[in-house]
Amino acid sequence: METVVQNFHKYLIEKKCKDIALFKIEIDGQECNSIVVSMPNVIENKKLADDIMKDFRLEGFPEGYNKGEWIIFDFNQVILNCFIPSVREKFNLEKLWQKEKVEGIIKEVVERKTKGKRVSKKD
Repeated sequence: METVVQNFHKYLIEKKCKDIALFKIEIDGQECNSIVVSMPNVIENKKLADDIMKDFRLEGFPEGYNKGEWIIFDFNQVILNCFIPSVREKFNLEKLWQKEKVEGIIKEVVERKTKGKRVSKKD
């Protein structure tokens, strides 16, 4: 499962998604991962959805595509929520799911991506 989530995370970084957050949630007694991302506006959010539909060979439009403010993809093991910032703030899934937030998987992907690069932080 972690590999699937890590691959999604890499893909979303490549697509320039912002504020990526991962949560382990339970839906109808089944545990799954929910990824929440932001895109700057409706046009960019719909472009992301178009890319996902093409890259994953999905037929039909996902829920929320027409309006483009909150687009949801259900990949069984992973649910992807693509928001524009104002709608993400309004629904605030982070607050609802804060206890289910998973940091390690995403942190590991980011660390691997920056491995070998020296990062200095000035106070």
